[in-house]
Amino acid sequence: MTRQVLALHRAAQRLAVRLELLESRLSDDDPMTWQEYRQTAATLAALRTQLPPGRGEELLTTAQMAERLNVTPKTLLKRKAKGHISPAVQEGKLIRWRGDERPRSKRSTTT
Repeated sequence: MTRQVLALHRAAQRLAVRLELLESRLSDDDPMTWQEYRQTAATLAALRTQLPPGRGEELLTTAQMAERLNVTPKTLLKRKAKGHISPAVQEGKLIRWRGDERPRSKRSTTT
């Protein structure tokens, strides 16, 4: 995943937060609020179509992913180094996980 895709994820998150804020103000019946709400919703919907499939959620940090797998972050990074699991994004020190990665079997199968 590139930095551009990560930027799109962040933009989608910000738009979702803005949409929720606007939604709480819709009961005021202010036409400008409704207009901004519609524009924000349309922009968010269009942006979501540009994200890779299955990536509507935010990516996880190594600590978050380790917690999900019930291991320490150090153990997760050791498994990554051994090739047992691969992150969704790795650019230099930046590592992010989708959350659906699962460690590969430690045993190799031969046919």
